[in-house]
Amino acid sequence: MKKAYFIAAVVGAFLIGFYVGCGDEVDGTVGAERYVYEVSEANVTGAGGFIDVPTLQVGQEGTGGGDMAQVVVYGSGCGQNNRWRMLDFVELSERKVKVQTDEYPSYYCRVVVIY
Repeated sequence: MKKAYFIAAVVGAFLIGFYVGCGDEVDGTVGAERYVYEVSEANVTGAGGFIDVPTLQVGQEGTGGGDMAQVVVYGSGCGQNNRWRMLDFVELSERKVKVQTDEYPSYYCRVVVIY
């Protein structure tokens, strides 16, 4: 009888963990949101390499980063070839992204923020 209770408890714990603990949700939300900001090279240079991104929150160190978004920055290059390249040297701060304009000179930059 003890063996049956043990097996039932293990199976029950597995089922509870499977249906309650697993899912595709990001931090308990149903879907992710994406924001795209496109800025011209003149505006980036004029702002000292900073791009205003009002939806960007980076959070504080030591809090696990649960409130931080995924951010990707692309540059278009200086040709009319419709090719975008991901920029590597970016710095994130609250509501701002700083890009190094000499990394990949571009007519436009796009910042993609995913929550």
